[in-house]
Amino acid sequence: MSLRICVRRLKSRNAKGQRPCCSARAGQSGSSILSASFEPQAQPSRIPETIEGLSAFHHEIISGLSRPWSQGREPEEAEDRLRKIMPLCRRARITRLADLTGLDRVGVPVVQAIRPAALSEVTSLGRGAVLAEAAVGAIMESLERYFAESIPTQRTFLATADEVDIADGLFDRLLVPDCRENWRLRAILWIMGLDVATGHPQPVPLELVHSCYTEPPPAGDGLFVRTTTGLACHMDACSAFLHGLFECIERDAIARAFATHGFFDRMRMASTGLGARVDHIRSAAAAGGISFALWHAPSPAGVPAVWCQTIETGPGEPILALPTEGYAAGPSVEAAAASAMLEALSARAGAISGARDDQTRGHYRRSMDAAVAKARQLILEAGPGRPADAALSLPIADPVSLLQGVMSAGLGPVLAVPVGSDTDTGVQCVRTVLAGAHPFFVLR
Repeated sequence: MSLRICVRRLKSRNAKGQRPCCSARAGQSGSSILSASFEPQAQPSRIPETIEGLSAFHHEIISGLSRPWSQGREPEEAEDRLRKIMPLCRRARITRLADLTGLDRVGVPVVQAIRPAALSEVTSLGRGAVLAEAAVGAIMESLERYFAESIPTQRTFLATADEVDIADGLFDRLLVPDCRENWRLRAILWIMGLDVATGHPQPVPLELVHSCYTEPPPAGDGLFVRTTTGLACHMDACSAFLHGLFECIERDAIARAFATHGFFDRMRMASTGLGARVDHIRSAAAAGGISFALWHAPSPAGVPAVWCQTIETGPGEPILALPTEGYAAGPSVEAAAASAMLEALSARAGAISGARDDQTRGHYRRSMDAAVAKARQLILEAGPGRPADAALSLPIADPVSLLQGVMSAGLGPVLAVPVGSDTDTGVQCVRTVLAGAHPFFVLR
C-alpha cells in the first residue's frame, strides 16, 4: 500500500465566498447552556486547513502505525495519565467524576464523567482494570464530544459536493435514506480531513464530524446519520485514529450481523479458551450472578469483532433485570471479547445509576418481562457456542496490516479529521470516517 502526501486543488467554496459558522458559546459555569449556530459569515474563500498542518497530521499517524500494538498498562501509568489530563476537565466543563463500581455486584471499575453543558449526551462511561484507567476512559469519552462541539469557525466552509470534487458515492452510505437524492446539489458545511492511505486532503461533511446534537438540529444538518462512531481522544493522533478505526470496523460488523439471517444461531462463540483476560472477567461476572454470551460478528476486513450480551441469573432479586450488551473490535479475539464484555458490564452500572439522558423511564418499563425472557433464552438456552475458528484466532499483526486489510476489503477510503487538541496535556481528538462501511444506527 502506498502511503504518500499529495495536494489536490479544490474548487471555490460558493458564489458568495461565504463560510458558515459552527460555534459553541461557553457559559460562565459548569451548568451553563451552550448554544450552537451555523450562520453564514462573510469570509475570504480559502481552504480552512493549511497543507502543512494536514501534512504534519498525516505524518504523525503514519509514524505511529509503525509501532506495535500497545500492551496493558501498569496502574501507575494510568494514575499518571489521570493526573495529567485532570486540568483539562475544568476547561471542558466536566464538573463531576462518579465512581459507579459499587452500584453493581461485579466489582469491575466503572467511572462516569458528567458534563452538564454537553450538546449530546451529558454522561460518559469509562471502564478498566483499575479505577484510574476507568476514570481516564470516562474523561476521554467526554472530551471527544467537547472537542467535536467546539470546532472553530474558520475551519468550516460552505459548498456543494460537486464544487469540491467529491467522488460519486463516497459518502452515500452515511446518508439518511430519505436524503440520498440530489444531496450533492445542496450547499452544506465541510471541514478538511485527509485520506490516510494516500495523504490526499479530503473535504468531509461537517455533519459527519461535529457532535452538536441539539433539537432542533443546527441549520443545514439532517443529511447524514447522527453518530459519534469514529470519534476518539487519546494522547497522540495515531492512537486516537486507531481507536476510531476499530470503532468504525466494529459498527460495520455489527450492522452486517443485524442484517444476517440466523446470526445468533450460527455465530455463537464459546467464552472459554479466549485468553486469561477474558477468563478473569467471566469469573468476576459469574461470582456476581451475571451470565455472558458471545457472538463473532464477521468483518470483511478480517478484524476480530465480538458482540456480547449479559443477563443477571443469580439467586434473589436482581440489581438490574434488563439485559445489557457490548460490541468491540480489536487486534485479537481476546482483546475484542474482553472489551465487549467490559462494555456490557459498564452498561449495567450506567443503567443502574439512572443518569443517562437517553435512557428515560420508558426504557426501564418497556416490555421488561418479554425482554428479559428473550435475553435469558438467547444467553442461557442456546448452548455454549463453538470455539473461535482458526481464522478468527489469528491476531492482526500490526497497525499497518490493519489499514491494509480495511482497504483490501473495500471499506475505504479511510478518512481522518483532526478535530481538536490541547497543548498543555497533549490530548488529541480525531474523527475517523470509514466511507465504505455500513452505518449502524439500530435503536436498541
